[in-house]
Parts: sequence; C-alpha cells; structure tokens
Amino acid sequence: MVSGTLLEYLRSSSAVACDTLDVEVAKNLGPFGDCTSNQAIAFIELSKLNGDGKPLYEDLMRECITTAHWMFPRQAQAKVEELAVELMMVQLSLRFAPYITGYLHVQTNPKCSYLTDKTVKNAERILSHFSHFAPEFDTKRVCIKIPATWEGLQACRELEDRGIATLATTMFCMEQAVLAADAGCTYIAPYVNELRVHFDPSYHDTDKGIAFCQQAQFYLESRACKTTVLAASLTSIDEVMQLAGVHHITVSPPLLAELAASKDQRLKNRGRGFFDDVEDSDTYDNVPRDESGWRMACTRSKTGKSEGKLIQAINIFADMQDRLEDMVRSFQARIA
Repeated sequence: MVSGTLLEYLRSSSAVACDTLDVEVAKNLGPFGDCTSNQAIAFIELSKLNGDGKPLYEDLMRECITTAHWMFPRQAQAKVEELAVELMMVQLSLRFAPYITGYLHVQTNPKCSYLTDKTVKNAERILSHFSHFAPEFDTKRVCIKIPATWEGLQACRELEDRGIATLATTMFCMEQAVLAADAGCTYIAPYVNELRVHFDPSYHDTDKGIAFCQQAQFYLESRACKTTVLAASLTSIDEVMQLAGVHHITVSPPLLAELAASKDQRLKNRGRGFFDDVEDSDTYDNVPRDESGWRMACTRSKTGKSEGKLIQAINIFADMQDRLEDMVRSFQARIA
C-alpha cells in the first residue's frame, strides 16, 4: 500500500473492519481488525457467478445444504433453509480468519428480532456451526450481531453473561445505546445512514448519525463501559474520515479501495476533535430500563424517526433472509 493514504491515516486513529464476505478484500487491503457481515452482504456474495455462469460458491452451497439436511432431524429450532443460510454465512466468514486479528461477526436471523429466546438459540447454533466446520477454531473470536430491539438487547445480555460476544446492530438512538451498554454488549453499531440508502440509489439520508456516533462514544467512555462503538452504514470517504477517532469503523469494499487510493490532505483533518461538539450526556442516565418505559422513549426519539429507521432496517434484512432461503430452495431444485 502506498504510504500516506487515507486508509493508513484512518488506521492510526480507529480500528478498521472490512464490511464484506469477499475474502479477496481482506487479502488485498488488509490488515483488518474485524470482519462484519449481514444477510444483505451474504446474499450479494453468494449471488456471484464464475466465468461459466455458474454460482461462484457452488461447492460451498452444496456442502452447506447437505449439512443442513443432516442437522435438521437433530434439532427443531430452524427449518432446513434457515440452517443452510446460517451454515453458508459461517463458511464464508471462516475464510477471513487468517486475515483478521479480531472478531468474525455473524448476524442472527432478523425475523427473530422480537424474540429473545429464539435469538439466543440462533446465536448458539451459529457458534456450533463454527465448531462443526473448524473444530480447532476459537469461537471466542465470533461476535454475534443482533438487532437492537428490546428483545434483541435482552438476548445480548444473556449471551454476554455466558461469555459470548455480541454487537447490538441497527442502532439509531441513544436509548438503544444506553440499554446495550447496560446489557454489556461488546460493541454497538450506530448507523450513520439508514439502511435504505444502500438499496435505493435515489435516496439520501438527510439525518445522518455522525453526531450520534460521537455522543455514544462519549457516553460509553465517560462511564467506563466495556462496550465500544463500531460505526457502520457509510456512503462516502468524507463520512468515513469525519469518524476518524471512533473506536471501530466498518467500511465497505468500494470505500476501502477509495481510501487506499487517496492521499487527500483535506480529508485527513475531518476527524480532528472527535468530541468537540458533543453535548453533555447526563440526561441519558435517565433512559428508562423497564420495557414499557424504554419502548416509549425509543418511540419518541427524534419524534419517531429513530424507530422508523430501525423498523425499516429489520424489514430490509428480513427480505434478504427470505432471498437467501429462496436461493437455497432454487439451488436444491437445480441439483435434484
């Protein structure tokens, strides 16, 4: 890598994760701390074709579908297609293990976002899949991504109490951040842009979460919480560089490539004074911790905008889960 690039500069102030399941990105642009992913990223990767027009990951998909059928009679918590999706996400993630120093992040089924018990069982299965495919792999290097609903954060609490690392994702307000810190989450992932921007080229988020990332980090540090910030959902290198100084940041392949190719001196100063404009966060100590009070606080955050973004994100990820399961069914029908 050319010396003095924006990517090098970013790494000097924040831990950088790759937001992809394309292992070539880690090979070419590493080193990275963590590898983050979700159902949308998995669908994009598994949809890739080789030069013959066949699925690039045909062997991987065949192995995971076969394994899912073998596993299905031994458990009743998930259907075959759901198991196959989990297995494929785990297999894709394992390819990154030699190229990162931190966690492999795998997201639970978004359709369980409002079910604590099912989310916990989903997390347990994901960890067991890692052990199945790579018995020598240390599952302490796995971080389970869970949408930051009330139920999701209760699942995070239970998992963290058992020593399983969690990341509270689809986060748009301090009410979510405070409860995640109380739950002992390893990470929170404030979204700088609502998820829609990545699927609708005509849409732009006019209420970006850069200040939210700053406020959340200030809150966590001022209270000596174990939880750290992992900023997510970025759309430009300008946004990325404004966050230089955040604990962790996960960046998509196109933005990583742009950062690695740029020495723009103007952007190097964007993250200076990361906490300069942060307001006093004392009011967030009063965030309700009971379910009813917390739900109402989230509903009223930014007059409903935060909750709307959360619901939208869960819907998009649930749609991507459906598409992944449809992919499994189509693949099975083709090879039958």
